[in-house]
Amino acid sequence: MLAVVPFAAVIIVGGFWLENSALTSSRYQRVGIWFTGGLSGFLLLNLVMMWTWPAESLRWTIGWALFAIGVGGSGGLVAGIFEARAISRTVEAERQRFQRRAVEQRNERLDEFAAVVAHDLRNPLSVASGQLELERMDRDSEHLETAATALDRMETLIDRTLTLARSGHVISEPEPVDLEELVESCWEAVPTADATLANEVTAVIDADPDRLRHLFENLFRNAVEHGSTGSVNSDDALERGSADLTIRVDELSGGFYVADDGSGIPPEKRDAVLDDGYTATDGEGGLGLAIVQRIVEAHGWEIDVTESDEGGTRFEITGIARTDDPEEDTRTRSKTPVQP
Repeated sequence: MLAVVPFAAVIIVGGFWLENSALTSSRYQRVGIWFTGGLSGFLLLNLVMMWTWPAESLRWTIGWALFAIGVGGSGGLVAGIFEARAISRTVEAERQRFQRRAVEQRNERLDEFAAVVAHDLRNPLSVASGQLELERMDRDSEHLETAATALDRMETLIDRTLTLARSGHVISEPEPVDLEELVESCWEAVPTADATLANEVTAVIDADPDRLRHLFENLFRNAVEHGSTGSVNSDDALERGSADLTIRVDELSGGFYVADDGSGIPPEKRDAVLDDGYTATDGEGGLGLAIVQRIVEAHGWEIDVTESDEGGTRFEITGIARTDDPEEDTRTRSKTPVQP
């Protein structure tokens, strides 16, 4: 009967392990079948042996039966757990394969779309722009100026549409990116008029640097264009909207944020601003923040739109693992906002 103890312990420990394991409840039935089959089969075999070779006493018979139950039950339980884990791994691998295939097909469609945009839209647009420039060399007109502005806007729309199409590709080979340097270079690349940057971020993260650059540039552009006025339709409006505007980039738990002290976004519209094509103006189609959303999803991160401490808009990007050790960075820095 003492020999039963380790097998009984296996059954008890196995039961607790099942309760806390990653196996779904649908796998418990298979484990139960293995447990019942192992217990019943080994007990039946030993009953035949007990019938053939009777024990010396009832005590020995009971001990023998308990031993058979313990060995058969523990053996069946272990076999069932191994099978359930093998099935779960196979199902998970198949699910990931289907997901990868779906992502590949989506990327192929996006690439095809990008190729169509690049060829079928850029070529006639280039012809129209060239003809317009020739006409403007002969004479100047307010109507020609309006047409040139529309063609420039179309060019911007095409660029942003291509970026949107390519931004959704899953990041397969990220590399360490110094956010402080990247933020500074992105700020210099965006028309920011009189806005001010307060760059407080020091983290190094794994990311696609090109797409991360698009993310910051679009967030900066959105803040400058919509930060104070909520609507920008001209260069003059850009100047007025960015006056006294401060954009802050800083770290938070599991990521970073980009915030401004502008007019902000109403709570009921914060989810919608990340959708494709959303715009509160007659400007450039509202693709900037949709690009940001795609880039975040491609990295496996999360984005949330909230109100900044100053009453403006704050974009929080989380779910990011740092590649540097923040505990080692004990530098105390007093940063001066960078004037563009």
